[in-house]
Amino acid sequence: MNKDIERSRARVSRRRALALGGTVGLSGLIAACTGNGASGGGATTTTTSVVTDSTAAGDDVMALLARAPQCVTSKEETQGPYWFDVDSIRSDIREDRPGTTFELAIRVQDSTTCTPEGGGGTANAVVEIWHCDAGGAYSGFESGSQASNGGGPPAGGGPGGQPPTGAPPAGGPGGGDGPGAGGPGGAGSGETSDGSYSVGDSEATTTDDGTYLRGAQVTDANGVAAFTTVFPGWYMGRTTHIHVKVHVDKKTVLTTQLFFDEALLGEVYAGAPYDEHTGRGNNTTNAQDGIFDESGLVTVVKTTDGYRGAVNIGV
Repeated sequence: MNKDIERSRARVSRRRALALGGTVGLSGLIAACTGNGASGGGATTTTTSVVTDSTAAGDDVMALLARAPQCVTSKEETQGPYWFDVDSIRSDIREDRPGTTFELAIRVQDSTTCTPEGGGGTANAVVEIWHCDAGGAYSGFESGSQASNGGGPPAGGGPGGQPPTGAPPAGGPGGGDGPGAGGPGGAGSGETSDGSYSVGDSEATTTDDGTYLRGAQVTDANGVAAFTTVFPGWYMGRTTHIHVKVHVDKKTVLTTQLFFDEALLGEVYAGAPYDEHTGRGNNTTNAQDGIFDESGLVTVVKTTDGYRGAVNIGV
């Protein structure tokens, strides 16, 4: 495993999330997005990292969203075994993760009012994302998720590392997500979420204090939420993916996953620190993955310091 990844994992803890991530209260952020200065009683911590409108996200982002498929019917997907309510409104979720910079814009569109020109954006929804690091581990579950990188699916996983059959494992509705689902270090059933943007979703029980590569943003007037992260890594039994939840009025209205073109994955993983994680040639491709769906493909372009991706999702 790349030493930079190991060192950064050791430094980051959940207890430092407020200081590192610049967390801001949901009610305050919605007020900033809408121009309403009234307080809803949430936390009042301020931050300079939060993107509150599409102008701040940049014209390039809106142009890329226009290129991406419009009015997509997003497929409901498993939340996997590694979700917990990090309750963190922040646009930069990297903390100190090593990896290629990846700017991700997600536009939430109302499927009943969406237009091919990009209309129907859902304002004031909360978009939450989480994904593994360049070495294939999830914050909060490093011991279990790293165990899934040893080659082959862990016990409890189905053929090819796909979710086991029968009742879903602990970790929330549809908790299976290939490696780690009911296997070594598998996330046990925890409490239900009760944060500033998610209430009532079943959480997995964390095994460490990490919060890296997790966070949420409130959509602007165009329905856009923008994040800065690192390009996600991979782990045995699954194709590369990013988990997404969309919350409206603290209720989860969509749980889905995002995916990437195979040629792009080959390009990214040829460079450091991803090339330290060997064995991908024997891993699951998009075509072999039992969860992959084309509706979740991200449109990606190269930038001066990494990549920018955009996707429209329908709710």
